[in-house]
Amino acid sequence: MKRSGRLVLYLILNILVSAGTILTVLWLWDRAHLGPESSQTSEGTVLEETGIAVPKITSTSQTSSILGEIEWAEEDQQIAIWTVVGTGNLDLEYVEVFNQSDGAVNMSGWQIIDENENQFTFPALILNNGGSVKVYSKGGIDTVIELYWQAEAPIWQSGETVRLLNSDGNTAATYSIP
Repeated sequence: MKRSGRLVLYLILNILVSAGTILTVLWLWDRAHLGPESSQTSEGTVLEETGIAVPKITSTSQTSSILGEIEWAEEDQQIAIWTVVGTGNLDLEYVEVFNQSDGAVNMSGWQIIDENENQFTFPALILNNGGSVKVYSKGGIDTVIELYWQAEAPIWQSGETVRLLNSDGNTAATYSIP
């Protein structure tokens, strides 16, 4: 009996120490990873944790002053369809678009179109010179370097021509799928 009483005391002490350690680690994690809470204003977003105001961007010149000097490819925008991978397989299929220009290109409103008039419209996206973005046919969550068409079936077939239209609707590039 005496031995079982000591065992129970040991288990209770072990539980208390473990719980205290876990709570301390969670408290430290929470302090180190504060998520900024924000509120929207007409001028932009204010992060309440730090009080830092993030201004609303309304123009290219304003973007340059906020993000630093961006060299824009105004006249000679050379955007190429680099490749089409995984044709006919929705899980693998993507189009890679590459910026060969001397400066950044605002891809907002550009479109990728197939021969059946299926179209993907680029969201707000600045493609830096030498940068590329993959447009997957399948569903997914967009990132900086990967966009998702949200198609339910494969888009591309061998022998088809892919067209890239700029925001004015003019053909900027084509690519024939082998």
